[in-house]
Amino acid sequence: MNKFFFSKLALRNLKSNKQIYFPYIFASIATVAMFYMMVALMGNEFIQTRSDTLSTLFTLGAVVVGAFSFIFILYTNSFLIKRRKKEIGLYAILGMKKSHVSKILTIESITTSFFSIVIGLIVGHLLGELTFLILNYALKFGIKMSFPFTIMATAITIGLFVLIFLITLIYNITQVTFSNPIQLIKGKQTGEREPKSSILLFILSLLLIGSGYWMSVAIDNPLDAILYFFLAVVLVIAGTYFLFIAGSIFILKALKKNKALYYRPSPFISISGMLYRMKQNAVGLANITILATMVIIAVSTTAAIFIGTQDTLEVRFPYENQRTYYKTVDLEEQLDAIKKETVTSGLKVTETEMYTYYNLFPLIEKNEMVIGETDFSKRIPDTVQLLVREDYERIADQAIELKSNEVLLFDLNNTFDFSTLLIGDTTYQIKSKIENPLKMDESQSPNMIVVVDSKEVVESIIATDLEVRGIEIPIVSDAVLSWNTTGTQEQKKDYSNKIAASDSDNSYFDSKELLREEWYSMNGGFLFLGIFLGLLFTFGAALITYFKQVSEGYDDREKFQIMQKVGLDKQMIRKTTRLQIIWMFLLPLIIAVIHVIFAFPIIQKLLLIFSVVNTALIFWCFIGVIVGFSLIYWIIYQVTSKVYYSIVE
Repeated sequence: MNKFFFSKLALRNLKSNKQIYFPYIFASIATVAMFYMMVALMGNEFIQTRSDTLSTLFTLGAVVVGAFSFIFILYTNSFLIKRRKKEIGLYAILGMKKSHVSKILTIESITTSFFSIVIGLIVGHLLGELTFLILNYALKFGIKMSFPFTIMATAITIGLFVLIFLITLIYNITQVTFSNPIQLIKGKQTGEREPKSSILLFILSLLLIGSGYWMSVAIDNPLDAILYFFLAVVLVIAGTYFLFIAGSIFILKALKKNKALYYRPSPFISISGMLYRMKQNAVGLANITILATMVIIAVSTTAAIFIGTQDTLEVRFPYENQRTYYKTVDLEEQLDAIKKETVTSGLKVTETEMYTYYNLFPLIEKNEMVIGETDFSKRIPDTVQLLVREDYERIADQAIELKSNEVLLFDLNNTFDFSTLLIGDTTYQIKSKIENPLKMDESQSPNMIVVVDSKEVVESIIATDLEVRGIEIPIVSDAVLSWNTTGTQEQKKDYSNKIAASDSDNSYFDSKELLREEWYSMNGGFLFLGIFLGLLFTFGAALITYFKQVSEGYDDREKFQIMQKVGLDKQMIRKTTRLQIIWMFLLPLIIAVIHVIFAFPIIQKLLLIFSVVNTALIFWCFIGVIVGFSLIYWIIYQVTSKVYYSIVE
């Protein structure tokens, strides 16, 4: 046998199956390029020196892209080998040994893998420069950046994809080794038996999805949203698979039982055709639904975070400058010193806010504030801030009268409905409920603010707290001094740098101007990552749709050829197949939009952690992304349906 026989046969196979191999190689090149870019950005020197958060974001992105590449290439490879089982079975019938077939598959795999990795690395590097231009715009750097070729990123990319392609080769050879020629020839038809409907699985799918929806709607604070978000995602994903596998079959069989509807040419062909291969289609449709949901949520949330950066800064920093003291200080003296330092910088202090406070982490039970006995591992405590009447009057610009056993109460969630408050052994009368007197956004607000009559009352409560906890330290209240100044943005930034340099070990200085650039960098990184992952998931959805259409096209071609022989005209074929295609395309998009609608409440809570409080902005970001994705999805429909019709007809 000629030593190049197998090589020539492998290359001829790739050429003869170009309709399914070209998209596979294109998908492999794209995933290699995207992974290389993400790894290169993760280790890029400029990114690392710019912000630690960006490096962390791109590391997370590289993990997600790597995992997606692994699953996606395995999925598309399983489609390829399934389409070629008949061809491989014929090799065996013609006398070729399994070792010879394995050799052909190995040559094919090496050829496609080598080509995909090399071209993918080149494309990834070339796109890197373009990516940096986008980053430069998104992060507002305004200076030239470089995207150098890195050996580390290249080595990691080659290592990962060699492993992925090796696993696909092992899978393919296993399919040949453990199957006889007859099984291989019939392998293409595997999965075409009509699946059984399961009412229990259908109900389970509704329960899982309903549980995920309920978590999203019922959660009312950001901390709970963090705890339950991924659980809700897992429930909805599992429910989506069961819904498409069991629910679609259940509905189709219900339609089939409707004799008045079913026994007409168009519905008969559409329903029977979809039912016949629904098991295979259901998984593909569920994949598309989940990817579509991920695209919409990833891009919408990151867009909302980036667009709302300025609003976030305003919410996070109601004052331009803030210094927190972790020791007992005279705030009037500190303010005078700051005013003098401000004047030396050519600026002037305008607005100020200052107060002392003490934080407690008690458990609220009925009307009792249980202090000093908090076990964080069992229950998340409430956060309570104690303020003195004198500070409250200055901040609220309002004189009030309080007795030593009376308090004012701010209740963030308005969940405590009691007239007295027991702290230690002392019962305090709640004189009235108040609004939050401090300028802070909801995500940073304590659960309760308790205003007491005097500093002595505060010290009495603190002493009780320390005594219960068995801690013997001097009583120290923290203090906050916030202020604005006159001047331009650049002057304020220079001034903030000067103030920050004078910080001591017992104080911490925050400045809106100093954090503005870092926040734009971080949020720009979120936006870039969201768009990057959105494109990746859209690309995945498009390729899954393409392979599904090609697979269905080949299956339907044989069936419709038979139907044409018994008198069915092409117009009727096109009409019935069009109904199936529209059904298959619209269903994932509709389910994805429903998922997004119910995910909105929990995402809105999560965004509060990033101080994104503009609900209208979040809403319109979602609407914009849904419209944009629907447009892209429609284009995918137009392209892949043409491929389908070309095969069927």
